[in-house]
Amino acid sequence: MKDIKSFKFIFLLVYLLLSSRILLADDLDKKYKKAGILIDENHYKGAILLYREILKDDFEVDYHKKSRVLSNIGYCFYKQNDFKNAYDFYKKALEIDSNYFLCINNISAVLIKQKKHKEALSYLNRAHELDNKYIKVIFNIFVVYANLKNKDLARYYLEKAYEIDKDYTIKRLKKNGITDKQIIKIQKYLDNHWKRSDILGMDQESFLILKSFKLFKI
Repeated sequence: MKDIKSFKFIFLLVYLLLSSRILLADDLDKKYKKAGILIDENHYKGAILLYREILKDDFEVDYHKKSRVLSNIGYCFYKQNDFKNAYDFYKKALEIDSNYFLCINNISAVLIKQKKHKEALSYLNRAHELDNKYIKVIFNIFVVYANLKNKDLARYYLEKAYEIDKDYTIKRLKKNGITDKQIIKIQKYLDNHWKRSDILGMDQESFLILKSFKLFKI
């Protein structure tokens, strides 16, 4: 009789423990989704508060989700132009998951904003190894080489970005405030560069237009 009572007590204890964990996991999932909605609505401070609440329940958060939560906090700080905190949280996320592709790309964007172009390039090269067709990475590599005044590699990655996604590349170039006339000239070069028999690439005037940008933007 004693054994039966003990078994029932242990069973009840296990049941309550599992139920509480399920409820907690469900609550964390709801918070995670709500934080994502807040990001979509540009309420970054509110999203950060929710993500921090999730991190308090460390026992319930698996390493995969934890790296995403840390990265999302980094993104919220980035959108508020707080690049120091953005970098710190992206770094923490990568310490958990070193191959987290989007985080690698995002931390490079922070470093470009801070004009740490060589450090940004090391992260971009890692991202490019993981996905060599991702347009944002390729364009950001162009941005870095342009800022480092490496004409040949800047030209190469601009051409590569244009080949993968013309609309995105032109949109990013326009973001730097160049005129429609300049865009037409650069686009004409990009549409025809592969037909050239020489290896000189972009003519001097087109490159000077690009070089004249104060700072290529992310």
